[in-house]
Amino acid sequence: MWWNMSGHRIEMPQFGADRSAVRIAMIGSRGMPAKYGGVETVVDVAARELARRGHHVTVFCRRSDYEERPRSIDGVRLVYLWAPKQAGVAALIHSLLATLWALPRRYDVLHYHALGPGLLACIPRVFKPRSMVVQTIHGRDDQRAKWGGFSKAVLRLGAISSSKVPHETLVVSHALRREYLAEFNRHTRVVPNATGAVERAEPGSALGWFNLEPGKYVVSVGRIVPEKAPHELIDAFVSSDLDTKLVIIGGSAGTEDYRAQLEEAAGDDDRVVFTGPVYGHELAQLMGGASCFITASHLEGLPTALIEAGRRGLPCLASDIDPHCEILGAGGPGRRTFITGDQGDLIDKLRMILDENSLERDGADVLASDLDRRFSLARAAEAHEAAYGLIDLPVETIDLRDAPEEDAPVVEEEAFVDRSRAAGGAQADGLR
Repeated sequence: MWWNMSGHRIEMPQFGADRSAVRIAMIGSRGMPAKYGGVETVVDVAARELARRGHHVTVFCRRSDYEERPRSIDGVRLVYLWAPKQAGVAALIHSLLATLWALPRRYDVLHYHALGPGLLACIPRVFKPRSMVVQTIHGRDDQRAKWGGFSKAVLRLGAISSSKVPHETLVVSHALRREYLAEFNRHTRVVPNATGAVERAEPGSALGWFNLEPGKYVVSVGRIVPEKAPHELIDAFVSSDLDTKLVIIGGSAGTEDYRAQLEEAAGDDDRVVFTGPVYGHELAQLMGGASCFITASHLEGLPTALIEAGRRGLPCLASDIDPHCEILGAGGPGRRTFITGDQGDLIDKLRMILDENSLERDGADVLASDLDRRFSLARAAEAHEAAYGLIDLPVETIDLRDAPEEDAPVVEEEAFVDRSRAAGGAQADGLR
């Protein structure tokens, strides 16, 4: 067989004497500029940074997703290919067409993103043996609630394939690295998600679109899918007397029925606001006017929305799943966690943030500096170059749970017992 069944690193293709720049095909995202989700954001910023470092990067885009189709952005070549509109097969067929387009061309690296597109990685392993095949796992798509039985079976096959076929399997978090080692005996490389520069904007006209006042709402940003659990946020708000609004930013992803259920659950409670997808400066305005970022998600790879919110200096409140804890580190001002699925704990922690928002803001500024360092473009690009065999960087060098630098300011607070750690460990583990 052409893969190493034990999952250990095998001999890599060689790119010749000049290894300073390589030709890279990025396959599996919707394209760039990013305007959909976390995978697109990661591919967008990684491609730009790798191009800035002198590499020749091509990103394949779904033609129907882009009305404007420039040939390149910031040195990254863009190739637009057809894709069907059906959510269950669009990524797979588009990735197949991208693979067939790339096969006869001189690419040193074919880099697949996510489980579904990675099913096609076996093709270049057979028909392009002089090229390196890499796959990044952004999350366990085979565990997502939105997929039916057949789709989950296909994605499960994708998870197994990702542990066997690529020369290098990359993961975005230490939680995923541990999963792949325990489940597939596959040693993977952690490549931190980088989100590029984030805009800090003052509250502006975008707030008026949704009848919002600065400091009088909290935001949750992400695709409207069951595993992100916006229904738990809505249920918590509707059953509470909180004097603030919950603003849910994002669109559905083949989950229109679930979105309708959320609107029905919110009923006529005007504290719950659905904005739909919002991007760019308008999103920055909405984030700038919020008192807190909140997520109740049960399943993540390493969410860029939480990283970006933290880097904007916004106090963060997140369910205590491993990827969230990996980003936020030890709980404290500006970086709170609650027991996953526990609405009472969620409301208690949210009240704490709203009542002591000045203290939380100070803590959020410390978190922002920490995240800027840990999820920098340079770290992500170096990890990619190491995966491509261009530089020597030990697999364990990238640790997303680095302690803050010694000279980082410390935010003092009153003694606080984090119930998500003291009492909720068993419950949280059961939901992961």
